[in-house]
Amino acid sequence: MGHTAFTLGDLTVAAGTRAFTRLPVAPLLLGATLSLPVHVVHGRYPGPVLGLLSGVHGAEYLPVRCLREAVLQINPDELHGTVLALPVANPVAFMQDSRITLEDDIDFGNLNRVFPGFRRKAVFGSGTADPTDHTLTEMMAQVITRNFFPHLNHLLDFHTHFRQVSVVKIIQKAGADSQLDEVSRGMCRAFGLGLIHESAAGSNTATGYAAELGISTCVPEVGGTALTESFQKRCVETCVRGIFNVMHYLEMLPGALQLPRRQLVFRRVPHIRPTVAGYLVTRYDPERLLGEGEPGVELKAGDALGTIFDPHTFEELETLRAPIDGVLYMTRRSGPIEAGGHAYALADFEGAAWIE
Repeated sequence: MGHTAFTLGDLTVAAGTRAFTRLPVAPLLLGATLSLPVHVVHGRYPGPVLGLLSGVHGAEYLPVRCLREAVLQINPDELHGTVLALPVANPVAFMQDSRITLEDDIDFGNLNRVFPGFRRKAVFGSGTADPTDHTLTEMMAQVITRNFFPHLNHLLDFHTHFRQVSVVKIIQKAGADSQLDEVSRGMCRAFGLGLIHESAAGSNTATGYAAELGISTCVPEVGGTALTESFQKRCVETCVRGIFNVMHYLEMLPGALQLPRRQLVFRRVPHIRPTVAGYLVTRYDPERLLGEGEPGVELKAGDALGTIFDPHTFEELETLRAPIDGVLYMTRRSGPIEAGGHAYALADFEGAAWIE
């Protein structure tokens, strides 16, 4: 038996069908209206609403491909509930191939730091902020806050890395005191990536603010840019499987979860950055992070991660090493790197636990 239609703005979607719409943000100087794309898959049967979000950071574009594959594979005739997919949350930064929106008020150009899009206090002067005092980035956050989040019960917010770097982990909301925390934890484990970083989300992030609204959240971070096509496909397959795992967990689709034998839940994530600029020769290509076995690379404290030489004089300048025993979940390709650039990150075994 079917159920009622789903309404999103001016769009009405009958049960057992799919549709596409755009959420308008603002007219731009080039004469077009900036809008956010939303795909709706409305199931034949009643159930929860799952949001799929990507492109909050414009240069993190691989998840757009993941959402496309997942949405096209969902059968609305079998679906209990509704899936809303917003693949390009920041079209301006996406066009600019930039993590943040390159606009005048650069302090407010990171979409994942300005939710709900309304400043709690004035930047200039004192007191509360005037409602008209917002950047284009904040206006996009307002549209997501007003027109996307209110429909959701659950949210998967996809991220990746960029600039020759790749990452493989899940970010799970810290806490275990409420039903919301329990469902969020269940979603992260059901995704089945194998590496779960328990971390407190700031209320100005997409998932942090969504959690304040009572939405359970999970943040998959898989892949990066400048990757081989075979590795991109592996990342897409991993994310699509994870999305369907979460839908099985939420009882939105029939079927069994496909889970790894064990998963590591960790809290400390030391990042390793060079103190000098130069040419990095890495020991761990991004493809090593996601193979047939467990994700990441298990390392011991002191293990070499890569070396940096001066591209002008050929002098070896620095060797980057693992500071702790743990699992390498972020690495980058060989090539030029600036001092302080993102190079590697590990999940620290100290305080971590394997779950089966």
